[in-house]
Amino acid sequence: MKTYKYFLQLIRFRPRYYASDIIPFTIHTSLGVVNGLLLRAFFNGLTGDPGFSLDLWSAVAWQIGTLVISVVLLFIAVMGTINLIQHGMALMIRNMIARILSLPGGVALPLDDNGHPMPSGKIISTLRDDADQMASSPIVFDDLFAFGTQAIISFVIMFRINALVTLGTFLPLAVVIFAANRLSKRAEEIRKASRAATAEVTGLIADMFNAVQAIKVADAEGRVIGRFRQVNDQRRSAMVQDKLTVQIVDTLSNGTVDVGVGLILLFAAQSIFAGTFTVGDFALFASYVWPATQLMRMAGRLITHYRQVGVSAQRMERLMQGSPPGAAVAHNPIYLTGDLPELPFVEKTAVHSLEMLEVKNLSYRYSVNGNQLSDEGLPITDHRLPITGITDISFTLPRGSFTVITGRIGSGKTTLLKTLLGLLPIQSGEILWNGERVTDPTTFFVPPRVAYTAQVPRLFSESLRDNLLLGLPEEKVDMMAAVETAVLEQDLAEMEDGLETLVGPRGVRLSGGQVQRSAAARMFVRNADLLIFDDLSSALDVETERVLWGRLLERQKSEGRRQNSDFSPLPSALTCLVVSHRRTALRRADHIIVLKNGRIEDEGTLDELLARCEEMQQLWAGDTNGGTQQ
Repeated sequence: MKTYKYFLQLIRFRPRYYASDIIPFTIHTSLGVVNGLLLRAFFNGLTGDPGFSLDLWSAVAWQIGTLVISVVLLFIAVMGTINLIQHGMALMIRNMIARILSLPGGVALPLDDNGHPMPSGKIISTLRDDADQMASSPIVFDDLFAFGTQAIISFVIMFRINALVTLGTFLPLAVVIFAANRLSKRAEEIRKASRAATAEVTGLIADMFNAVQAIKVADAEGRVIGRFRQVNDQRRSAMVQDKLTVQIVDTLSNGTVDVGVGLILLFAAQSIFAGTFTVGDFALFASYVWPATQLMRMAGRLITHYRQVGVSAQRMERLMQGSPPGAAVAHNPIYLTGDLPELPFVEKTAVHSLEMLEVKNLSYRYSVNGNQLSDEGLPITDHRLPITGITDISFTLPRGSFTVITGRIGSGKTTLLKTLLGLLPIQSGEILWNGERVTDPTTFFVPPRVAYTAQVPRLFSESLRDNLLLGLPEEKVDMMAAVETAVLEQDLAEMEDGLETLVGPRGVRLSGGQVQRSAAARMFVRNADLLIFDDLSSALDVETERVLWGRLLERQKSEGRRQNSDFSPLPSALTCLVVSHRRTALRRADHIIVLKNGRIEDEGTLDELLARCEEMQQLWAGDTNGGTQQ
């Protein structure tokens, strides 16, 4: 999509703000023409030259009047500019984030040139810097239009007074445009390097804060700081080059303006001496020098700016991976003023109840640069090689069952859950919910059908209450029942602010066990029929884990017995799919699935597997990585 079409889309999104900017600002700049005519009339009155003239107080009154009108118009234009930029940024950020969230979570971010997910620093830079520059760009064209209008009117008036002096003003324009064109290509390349360097610095800062403990354990503070200085130096160099290119264009423009002023003064002096140019004419020309030469400066800068904004458009298109061109500026509702829309709450009905979940031949293989990889990191050339991912996974989950998936580290347990939930795209196979095929797991496996707790739970820097609800209306859920099931009630009682306790970024004010149990409570409060746990108990002690599974199984039984109530409108029995290597979970399982190298090695009850499955025997004895624990 051409860059200028982005501008048109942003203008059409909020045309009233664009109109409230361009119209008042154009009138504001055009008032400079009136001031020039007033100066001409005043000086002609002093010198007795023929034509319209003003005395001192009349000139002062006119000047004050135009000043007041100009200030009012400028205020309206500034408010229009601010609103246009803010609404444009909100629209683009909304569209880019919506696109990211619409893709499977495991592949939501675009790949960089090396085939790896794009670093968070580059994503933030695009959402912040590129959206800001794109939203501000229509204003640059507004300024060009306003100053162009003023310059044209000024040119006509000057040309009618004296054509020779007028032409001397506009001769430098060709020089400015030529120089800007020569520099625009270089400016585009430098802007790309500047944006990339800024994104790398932003990403490294985020990585350092997220890995403070790992850096300290590895005694790598000096090396990390050294690396940060290196990338920061690269960013500084790129930013200096970027600024320098723009300054060169400005210098050429300003230098040419000075030459133009000199030409005007030279030709005007000769005309005054010849008697064809009055003092009032000279005052008018002097007041019109700035708008005429301002247009020259802006024309040169506009060419450079357009190239640079083209870089921002390319980066946003990359973030909108797979979307039609221009989707980043597609018109959608945003809510910067007025009441925010209420978050939707899906009432649990019969369609959300699970009777049987069937997984048939589910496969997903990780790849780099489009090549599927074996466990050794080599492209797959023989289907017998162990793969990185899962292949041909089939199993069933009947209503009310407690199924545990176990296996060594890297056997594909988490990959299986992510593929099942739509966080990774299904490459082959199918999923059936109550006998009907699930075509889009990403949107289907959500509450109140399914609730999920990841291997590394994420909490937000908000209160514990907000982290558990995440927008759910508290009056429609049983918060304390979820807290109790997650064995969190004692911890909650010891917190001074209770549910209003701020957990800090990523839950840093809580222990690892508290974070996992908070994530479990967040899952329980959603009243889903199928609960999926990815190694929930890894940070829990044996006794806490035993109590948690016990309460969950008791909740299974009570949910199965419960008829209509405020929080469980349907008779239901919880179904659990658990990734774990802990003996407590394995002992409670109705069914165990053992994975090895991305495939099902064996499945059955614990006693059956311990009797016949060598892999399960080794896991139970703890002889492998990821072996069972008490």
